Amino acid sequence: RVALQGLGGCGKTQIALEYIRQRSSEGHCNVFWVQGSGILKFTVGFKAIAQHVRIPQAGTEKDEVELLRRTRTWLEGRDSGDWILVIDNADNEADFIGNNSPISKFVPQGREGTVIFTTRSRQVAIRQGCKIIKVGEMEPEEALRLFSKRFDSWQSLGGEERRTVSTILDSMGHVPLAVVGSAAFMAENETSPSVYWPIFQENDKRAKELLSEQFSEIQREADMTESILGTYFITFDRITEQMPLMVKLLGLLASIDRQNIPKELLTHSGLEGMDDSLKFCRAIGKLLRFSLVTESKLEGTTFYELHRLVQLSIQTYLSIEQNNQGRTVGLRAVSRLFPKYEYKRRNICTAYMSHALVLTKESTDTICEDL
Repeated sequence: RVALQGLGGCGKTQIALEYIRQRSSEGHCNVFWVQGSGILKFTVGFKAIAQHVRIPQAGTEKDEVELLRRTRTWLEGRDSGDWILVIDNADNEADFIGNNSPISKFVPQGREGTVIFTTRSRQVAIRQGCKIIKVGEMEPEEALRLFSKRFDSWQSLGGEERRTVSTILDSMGHVPLAVVGSAAFMAENETSPSVYWPIFQENDKRAKELLSEQFSEIQREADMTESILGTYFITFDRITEQMPLMVKLLGLLASIDRQNIPKELLTHSGLEGMDDSLKFCRAIGKLLRFSLVTESKLEGTTFYELHRLVQLSIQTYLSIEQNNQGRTVGLRAVSRLFPKYEYKRRNICTAYMSHALVLTKESTDTICEDL
């Protein structure tokens, strides 16, 4: 079992497609592709496998469950031959968390075949006993090649325009879905990179408008949200349903600097449950395993960081009231925790300064406009 695990929109499905294309060309190998985003879609996919291998179809709901079991048994048997089963978008942890969970109880085990999961959740990958392949951002050159394939006027762009494209892709962190989305907007609206870039960097509101634009990506699941920021909303829905206190934590993360977030800023924020080590561990663990935040240590201090697209997506996902509440919590926490400068704590001091500047930026911008 192998899991391609990473942030939404990072290209997990495309890697799986390329792998099975190469593997299929090497010799006879059955390839089965099912959706793991819910038991109903999974059932449709498994019934198609049953039909392909001539397992009699079900007549009733009870027979349907038995059909799924028989399909699993066939995949586990020696007569099934060489096969690859891709379970795409296996993101809902409740469907995969235990051996008797709605979907995982039908996933074949044993020595036959290869099962590939694409998932945003590290927990799903671990619980399914997978070798985990972490899928991160593209390299700058890869992102540029992808953009050139999706932007039909690429050949007519001069050197300066191409350098502007590189700048745009740098600002988006080379996330494949963002690369495709920005290319689609420019192509459909006949907008040059030199026109797109000033709009994007004007302010966060403008950036969020551009990144919320709908576009078509034919290789994504039919009912998946097709906007750059919208792809993360599914994850936010799931984690806030499972842990309601996460709404306020997301609000805080949306309001502060996305980089160099000291652990103590979260644990001493005054938010419910954050001062409880176990609840905090579960909350931050949820964000870490969905790749929404990353963790690093510097001179014994733990820091967290959000990708820029994730932070912009959180700000778009939350209501104005929730964003304002998060900013209020952040201002109170930073003003209370802001340290007296000591050389040995210089990294902490620098971090708090950046959070203070971000939290007060809106106020200072308003004052400047009034002046």
